[in-house]
Amino acid sequence: MHPCLIGYAYRSLLLGLLGVWLGLAPGPMQVASARPAADPGPPALVNGGFECSLGFTPQAGINGRVPSGWTAVLLDGYPRLNSTNLEFAQDCGDYGFEKIEGQDSLVFLSQDIETLPEPGKPFDAAVYQKVAVTPGAAYSLSGRMLSLCGGSFSNPNDCPQGYYMSKMLGIDPMGGTDPLAPTVIWVEDQRNFMQSGWVNLRMGTTAQSDRITVFARIRSPFRWHGNHAFVDAYSLVRAPTAHFVELPATVQGNHTAVRWDGVQSPDVAAIPGGTYQLLFDVQYRRAGDAAWTDWQIGQPAGEAVFAASCQAQSYELRLRARSEQPAGSGGAWPNHRYPGDWSAPAGVLFVMGPCLPRAYLPWVSK
Repeated sequence: MHPCLIGYAYRSLLLGLLGVWLGLAPGPMQVASARPAADPGPPALVNGGFECSLGFTPQAGINGRVPSGWTAVLLDGYPRLNSTNLEFAQDCGDYGFEKIEGQDSLVFLSQDIETLPEPGKPFDAAVYQKVAVTPGAAYSLSGRMLSLCGGSFSNPNDCPQGYYMSKMLGIDPMGGTDPLAPTVIWVEDQRNFMQSGWVNLRMGTTAQSDRITVFARIRSPFRWHGNHAFVDAYSLVRAPTAHFVELPATVQGNHTAVRWDGVQSPDVAAIPGGTYQLLFDVQYRRAGDAAWTDWQIGQPAGEAVFAASCQAQSYELRLRARSEQPAGSGGAWPNHRYPGDWSAPAGVLFVMGPCLPRAYLPWVSK
Protein backbone atom coordinates (compact mmCIF):
# COMPACT_ATOMS: atom_id res chain seq x y z
CA MET A 1 0.00 0.00 0.00
CA HIS A 2 1.20 3.49 -0.73
CA PRO A 3 2.68 5.16 2.40
CA CYS A 4 0.23 8.07 2.06
CA LEU A 5 -2.72 5.67 2.09
CA ILE A 6 -1.32 3.86 5.12
CA GLY A 7 -0.99 7.18 6.95
CA TYR A 8 -4.53 8.19 5.98
CA ALA A 9 -5.99 4.88 7.18
CA TYR A 10 -4.08 5.15 10.46
CA ARG A 11 -5.32 8.69 11.08
CA SER A 12 -8.89 7.67 10.22
CA LEU A 13 -8.72 4.79 12.70
CA LEU A 14 -7.43 7.07 15.44
CA LEU A 15 -10.13 9.68 14.75
CA GLY A 16 -12.79 6.98 14.74
CA LEU A 17 -11.65 5.60 18.08
CA LEU A 18 -11.49 9.10 19.51
CA GLY A 19 -15.02 9.77 18.28
CA VAL A 20 -16.35 6.64 19.95
CA TRP A 21 -14.58 7.58 23.20
CA LEU A 22 -16.14 11.06 23.08
CA GLY A 23 -19.55 9.71 22.10
CA LEU A 24 -19.49 11.55 18.77
CA ALA A 25 -19.19 8.73 16.29
CA PRO A 26 -22.48 7.52 14.75
CA GLY A 27 -23.59 4.03 15.69
CA PRO A 28 -25.59 1.65 13.53
CA MET A 29 -28.29 3.42 11.48
CA GLN A 30 -31.58 3.51 13.37
CA VAL A 31 -34.98 3.12 11.75
CA ALA A 32 -37.33 5.94 12.69
CA SER A 33 -40.18 4.77 14.86
CA ALA A 34 -43.55 6.34 15.62
CA ARG A 35 -43.73 4.54 18.94
CA PRO A 36 -44.05 6.82 21.97
CA ALA A 37 -41.09 7.19 24.33
CA ALA A 38 -43.22 6.09 27.29
CA ASP A 39 -46.01 3.57 27.60
CA PRO A 40 -49.18 5.69 27.33
CA GLY A 41 -51.93 5.25 29.89
CA PRO A 42 -55.61 5.29 28.98
CA PRO A 43 -56.90 8.74 27.95
CA ALA A 44 -59.30 10.36 30.40
CA LEU A 45 -62.24 11.76 28.40
CA VAL A 46 -64.61 13.59 30.76
CA ASN A 47 -68.37 12.96 30.47
CA GLY A 48 -68.24 11.16 27.13
CA GLY A 49 -71.85 10.08 27.75
CA PHE A 50 -73.08 13.70 28.05
CA GLU A 51 -74.86 12.90 31.31
CA CYS A 52 -76.99 15.52 32.99
CA SER A 53 -76.05 14.03 36.38
CA LEU A 54 -72.41 15.01 35.74
CA GLY A 55 -73.37 18.60 35.04
CA PHE A 56 -74.61 20.88 32.27
CA THR A 57 -73.72 24.53 32.86
CA PRO A 58 -74.27 27.89 31.15
CA GLN A 59 -71.48 29.24 28.91
CA ALA A 60 -71.16 32.86 27.84
CA GLY A 61 -72.53 33.42 24.34
CA ILE A 62 -74.25 30.02 24.20
CA ASN A 63 -78.02 29.58 24.22
CA GLY A 64 -78.67 26.77 26.69
CA ARG A 65 -76.18 24.66 28.64
CA VAL A 66 -72.95 22.82 27.87
CA PRO A 67 -71.96 19.42 29.34
CA SER A 68 -69.25 19.38 31.99
CA GLY A 69 -65.78 18.85 30.56
CA TRP A 70 -66.77 20.31 27.18
CA THR A 71 -66.65 23.78 25.59
CA ALA A 72 -69.12 24.95 22.94
CA VAL A 73 -68.31 27.07 19.90
CA LEU A 74 -70.72 28.62 17.38
CA LEU A 75 -69.60 28.80 13.77
CA ASP A 76 -72.91 29.92 12.25
CA GLY A 77 -76.36 30.80 13.54
CA TYR A 78 -77.61 30.67 17.11
CA PRO A 79 -78.83 27.16 17.95
CA ARG A 80 -79.74 25.95 21.43
CA LEU A 81 -77.55 23.34 23.14
CA ASN A 82 -78.70 21.43 26.20
CA SER A 83 -79.04 18.20 28.08
CA THR A 84 -81.84 16.27 26.38
CA ASN A 85 -83.49 15.59 29.74
CA LEU A 86 -83.21 19.19 30.90
CA GLU A 87 -84.56 20.43 27.57
CA PHE A 88 -87.63 18.21 27.41
CA ALA A 89 -88.32 17.31 31.06
CA GLN A 90 -86.52 20.07 33.04
CA ASP A 91 -84.68 17.63 35.29
CA CYS A 92 -82.06 14.87 35.18
CA GLY A 93 -84.31 11.82 35.39
CA ASP A 94 -84.26 8.88 33.00
CA TYR A 95 -87.16 9.54 30.64
CA GLY A 96 -86.28 7.42 27.63
CA PHE A 97 -85.56 10.37 25.35
CA GLU A 98 -83.13 9.90 22.46
CA LYS A 99 -79.90 8.41 23.79
CA ILE A 100 -77.54 5.45 23.30
CA GLU A 101 -76.13 4.94 26.79
CA GLY A 102 -76.75 6.13 30.35
CA GLN A 103 -79.68 8.43 31.03
CA ASP A 104 -78.99 11.42 28.81
CA SER A 105 -77.50 12.89 25.64
CA LEU A 106 -76.58 16.28 24.18
CA VAL A 107 -79.14 17.96 21.92
CA PHE A 108 -78.60 20.70 19.29
CA LEU A 109 -81.80 22.54 18.35
CA SER A 110 -82.11 25.02 15.49
CA GLN A 111 -83.17 28.57 16.37
CA ASP A 112 -86.97 29.09 16.18
CA ILE A 113 -87.24 25.36 15.56
CA GLU A 114 -91.02 25.43 14.96
CA THR A 115 -91.72 29.17 15.18
CA LEU A 116 -93.10 30.92 12.09
CA PRO A 117 -92.39 32.64 9.78
CA GLU A 118 -88.89 31.09 9.37
CA PRO A 119 -88.62 28.02 11.61
CA GLY A 120 -85.48 25.92 11.89
CA LYS A 121 -82.81 28.48 11.04
CA PRO A 122 -79.41 27.23 9.70
CA PHE A 123 -76.57 26.68 12.18
CA ASP A 124 -73.12 25.20 12.62
CA ALA A 125 -72.02 24.42 16.18
CA ALA A 126 -69.56 22.16 17.97
CA VAL A 127 -68.44 21.10 21.41
CA TYR A 128 -64.83 20.13 22.05
CA GLN A 129 -62.62 18.74 24.80
CA LYS A 130 -58.83 18.67 25.14
CA VAL A 131 -57.51 15.36 26.48
CA ALA A 132 -54.04 14.66 27.87
CA VAL A 133 -52.20 12.04 25.79
CA THR A 134 -48.71 10.72 25.03
CA PRO A 135 -47.12 12.26 21.91
CA GLY A 136 -46.51 9.63 19.25
CA ALA A 137 -49.15 7.24 20.62
CA ALA A 138 -52.16 6.20 18.54
CA TYR A 139 -55.72 6.88 19.73
CA SER A 140 -59.17 5.91 18.51
CA LEU A 141 -62.39 7.90 18.90
CA SER A 142 -65.91 6.49 18.47
CA GLY A 143 -69.21 8.32 18.97
CA ARG A 144 -72.90 8.20 18.09
CA MET A 145 -75.04 10.91 16.44
CA LEU A 146 -78.61 11.28 15.21
CA SER A 147 -79.97 14.11 13.02
CA LEU A 148 -83.62 14.93 12.39
CA CYS A 149 -84.25 17.22 9.42
CA GLY A 150 -87.95 18.05 9.55
CA GLY A 151 -88.26 16.92 13.14
CA SER A 152 -89.49 13.59 14.42
CA PHE A 153 -93.24 14.24 14.27
CA SER A 154 -93.80 14.86 10.53
CA ASN A 155 -95.56 11.86 9.03
CA PRO A 156 -94.26 11.20 6.51
CA ASN A 157 -91.04 13.09 7.22
CA ASP A 158 -91.07 16.20 5.02
CA CYS A 159 -87.35 17.07 4.82
CA PRO A 160 -86.95 18.38 1.23
CA GLN A 161 -84.94 16.44 -1.30
CA GLY A 162 -81.29 17.51 -1.14
CA TYR A 163 -81.56 18.97 2.38
CA TYR A 164 -79.41 17.43 5.12
CA MET A 165 -77.79 17.95 8.49
CA SER A 166 -74.12 16.97 8.79
CA LYS A 167 -73.12 14.90 11.79
CA MET A 168 -69.36 15.37 12.23
CA LEU A 169 -66.82 13.74 14.55
CA GLY A 170 -63.35 15.28 14.62
CA ILE A 171 -59.90 15.09 16.17
CA ASP A 172 -57.10 17.65 16.21
CA PRO A 173 -53.92 15.64 16.90
CA MET A 174 -52.13 18.94 17.61
CA GLY A 175 -54.49 19.80 20.48
CA GLY A 176 -55.97 22.96 18.94
CA THR A 177 -59.48 24.22 19.67
CA ASP A 178 -60.49 25.83 16.35
CA PRO A 179 -62.91 23.53 14.49
CA LEU A 180 -61.96 25.26 11.23
CA ALA A 181 -58.20 24.67 11.62
CA PRO A 182 -56.59 22.57 8.85
CA THR A 183 -55.14 20.24 11.50
CA VAL A 184 -58.60 18.93 12.45
CA ILE A 185 -59.50 15.58 10.82
CA TRP A 186 -63.22 15.00 10.26
CA VAL A 187 -65.56 12.14 9.45
CA GLU A 188 -69.08 13.05 8.41
CA ASP A 189 -72.52 11.56 7.80
CA GLN A 190 -75.36 13.51 6.11
CA ARG A 191 -78.15 10.93 6.20
CA ASN A 192 -81.42 11.85 7.87
CA PHE A 193 -82.78 9.71 10.70
CA MET A 194 -85.26 8.04 8.37
CA GLN A 195 -82.35 6.48 6.43
CA SER A 196 -79.79 5.84 9.15
CA GLY A 197 -81.06 6.19 12.71
CA TRP A 198 -78.17 6.66 15.13
CA VAL A 199 -74.86 6.48 13.24
CA ASN A 200 -71.49 5.42 14.61
CA LEU A 201 -68.72 7.78 13.51
CA ARG A 202 -65.12 6.86 14.35
CA MET A 203 -61.49 7.51 13.45
CA GLY A 204 -57.94 6.87 14.57
CA THR A 205 -55.04 9.30 14.80
CA THR A 206 -51.54 9.64 16.23
CA ALA A 207 -51.01 12.36 18.83
CA GLN A 208 -48.65 15.13 17.71
CA SER A 209 -48.71 16.90 21.08
CA ASP A 210 -49.34 16.14 24.74
CA ARG A 211 -53.01 17.01 24.09
CA ILE A 212 -55.47 15.99 21.42
CA THR A 213 -58.84 17.68 20.98
CA VAL A 214 -62.02 15.76 20.20
CA PHE A 215 -65.01 17.46 18.55
CA ALA A 216 -68.72 16.77 18.15
CA ARG A 217 -70.17 19.05 15.50
CA ILE A 218 -73.58 19.50 13.88
CA ARG A 219 -73.80 21.57 10.69
CA SER A 220 -77.32 22.34 9.49
CA PRO A 221 -76.88 24.47 6.33
CA PHE A 222 -80.55 24.62 5.29
CA ARG A 223 -83.49 26.32 6.99
CA TRP A 224 -86.23 23.83 7.71
CA HIS A 225 -88.66 23.38 10.56
CA GLY A 226 -87.89 20.84 13.27
CA ASN A 227 -84.15 20.59 12.57
CA HIS A 228 -82.32 19.19 15.58
CA ALA A 229 -79.71 16.53 16.41
CA PHE A 230 -78.39 14.42 19.27
CA VAL A 231 -74.87 13.37 20.31
CA ASP A 232 -74.05 10.56 22.75
CA ALA A 233 -71.57 7.84 23.72
CA TYR A 234 -68.19 9.38 22.90
CA SER A 235 -65.36 6.96 23.71
CA LEU A 236 -61.63 7.66 23.38
CA VAL A 237 -59.16 4.77 23.80
CA ARG A 238 -55.61 3.80 22.97
CA ALA A 239 -55.89 2.50 19.43
CA PRO A 240 -55.04 -0.98 18.22
CA THR A 241 -51.76 -0.94 16.28
CA ALA A 242 -50.54 -2.69 13.13
CA HIS A 243 -47.26 -3.32 11.36
CA PHE A 244 -45.89 -5.16 8.35
CA VAL A 245 -43.68 -8.17 9.04
CA GLU A 246 -40.36 -8.16 7.12
CA LEU A 247 -41.76 -6.32 4.09
CA PRO A 248 -38.99 -6.26 1.45
CA ALA A 249 -37.82 -2.93 0.05
CA THR A 250 -36.87 -4.49 -3.30
CA VAL A 251 -38.36 -7.48 -5.10
CA GLN A 252 -36.92 -9.33 -8.10
CA GLY A 253 -40.02 -9.97 -10.17
CA ASN A 254 -43.54 -8.65 -9.85
CA HIS A 255 -44.97 -10.34 -6.76
CA THR A 256 -44.20 -10.76 -3.09
CA ALA A 257 -45.80 -12.09 0.08
CA VAL A 258 -47.06 -9.30 2.32
CA ARG A 259 -47.45 -10.17 6.00
CA TRP A 260 -49.07 -8.10 8.72
CA ASP A 261 -49.70 -8.33 12.43
CA GLY A 262 -50.67 -6.04 15.30
CA VAL A 263 -51.55 -5.52 18.94
CA GLN A 264 -55.00 -5.13 20.46
CA SER A 265 -55.71 -1.96 22.43
CA PRO A 266 -55.43 -2.64 26.17
CA ASP A 267 -58.36 -0.28 26.71
CA VAL A 268 -60.55 -2.24 24.28
CA ALA A 269 -59.46 -5.57 25.79
CA ALA A 270 -60.60 -4.30 29.21
CA ILE A 271 -64.17 -3.40 28.10
CA PRO A 272 -66.54 -5.57 30.22
CA GLY A 273 -68.38 -8.14 28.14
CA GLY A 274 -66.60 -7.13 24.95
CA THR A 275 -66.19 -9.57 22.07
CA TYR A 276 -63.73 -7.40 20.16
CA GLN A 277 -61.58 -8.92 17.44
CA LEU A 278 -58.46 -7.42 15.90
CA LEU A 279 -58.88 -6.87 12.16
CA PHE A 280 -56.67 -5.23 9.54
CA ASP A 281 -57.05 -3.15 6.39
CA VAL A 282 -54.27 -2.90 3.78
CA GLN A 283 -54.17 -0.39 0.91
CA TYR A 284 -51.72 0.22 -1.93
CA ARG A 285 -50.88 2.84 -4.54
CA ARG A 286 -48.22 3.39 -7.19
CA ALA A 287 -45.47 5.65 -5.90
CA GLY A 288 -46.34 9.23 -6.77
CA ASP A 289 -50.11 8.68 -6.86
CA ALA A 290 -52.34 10.44 -4.35
CA ALA A 291 -55.24 7.99 -4.09
CA TRP A 292 -55.10 4.69 -2.21
CA THR A 293 -56.78 1.46 -3.34
CA ASP A 294 -58.26 -1.06 -0.91
CA TRP A 295 -56.54 -4.45 -1.06
CA GLN A 296 -57.18 -6.46 2.12
CA ILE A 297 -60.16 -5.27 4.19
CA GLY A 298 -61.27 -6.60 7.57
CA GLN A 299 -58.79 -9.49 7.66
CA PRO A 300 -57.15 -11.07 10.73
CA ALA A 301 -53.38 -11.16 11.06
CA GLY A 302 -51.92 -13.11 8.16
CA GLU A 303 -50.44 -12.71 4.69
CA ALA A 304 -51.34 -12.45 1.02
CA VAL A 305 -49.45 -12.26 -2.26
CA PHE A 306 -49.29 -8.81 -3.83
CA ALA A 307 -48.75 -8.79 -7.61
CA ALA A 308 -47.52 -5.65 -9.34
CA SER A 309 -47.82 -4.79 -13.03
CA CYS A 310 -45.35 -6.45 -15.42
CA GLN A 311 -42.78 -3.67 -15.41
CA ALA A 312 -40.27 -2.11 -13.03
CA GLN A 313 -42.44 -0.13 -10.66
CA SER A 314 -42.44 1.23 -7.11
CA TYR A 315 -45.50 0.74 -4.96
CA GLU A 316 -46.46 1.96 -1.50
CA LEU A 317 -48.49 -0.02 1.01
CA ARG A 318 -50.04 1.05 4.28
CA LEU A 319 -52.21 -0.65 6.87
CA ARG A 320 -54.23 -0.07 10.00
CA ALA A 321 -55.74 -2.22 12.73
CA ARG A 322 -59.31 -1.93 13.95
CA SER A 323 -61.19 -3.45 16.87
CA GLU A 324 -64.77 -4.53 16.21
CA GLN A 325 -67.33 -6.91 17.68
CA PRO A 326 -68.56 -9.46 15.12
CA ALA A 327 -72.23 -9.26 14.19
CA GLY A 328 -74.31 -11.61 16.30
CA SER A 329 -71.64 -11.98 18.98
CA GLY A 330 -73.52 -10.02 21.63
CA GLY A 331 -70.76 -8.20 23.42
CA ALA A 332 -70.54 -4.79 25.02
CA TRP A 333 -72.99 -1.95 24.55
CA PRO A 334 -72.68 0.65 23.09
CA ASN A 335 -71.20 -1.24 20.16
CA HIS A 336 -68.22 1.02 19.50
CA ARG A 337 -65.87 0.44 16.58
CA TYR A 338 -62.27 1.49 17.14
CA PRO A 339 -60.05 2.06 14.08
CA GLY A 340 -56.34 2.65 14.49
CA ASP A 341 -54.30 5.17 12.53
CA TRP A 342 -52.94 4.39 9.09
CA SER A 343 -49.26 3.48 9.09
CA ALA A 344 -46.68 5.50 7.21
CA PRO A 345 -46.38 4.34 3.58
CA ALA A 346 -43.89 1.49 3.07
CA GLY A 347 -42.22 1.46 -0.35
CA VAL A 348 -41.55 -1.68 -2.39
CA LEU A 349 -39.60 -1.57 -5.68
CA PHE A 350 -40.47 -4.36 -8.11
CA VAL A 351 -37.60 -5.01 -10.51
CA MET A 352 -38.35 -6.42 -13.95
CA GLY A 353 -38.25 -10.21 -13.90
CA PRO A 354 -40.46 -13.27 -14.32
CA CYS A 355 -44.00 -11.95 -14.40
CA LEU A 356 -47.20 -13.39 -12.95
CA PRO A 357 -50.57 -12.10 -14.15
CA ARG A 358 -51.74 -9.31 -11.88
CA ALA A 359 -54.16 -10.97 -9.52
CA TYR A 360 -55.02 -11.01 -5.86
CA LEU A 361 -53.89 -14.47 -4.92
CA PRO A 362 -55.46 -16.34 -2.00
CA TRP A 363 -55.12 -14.78 1.44
CA VAL A 364 -53.47 -17.02 4.03
CA SER A 365 -54.29 -16.59 7.72
CA LYS A 366 -51.63 -16.36 10.38
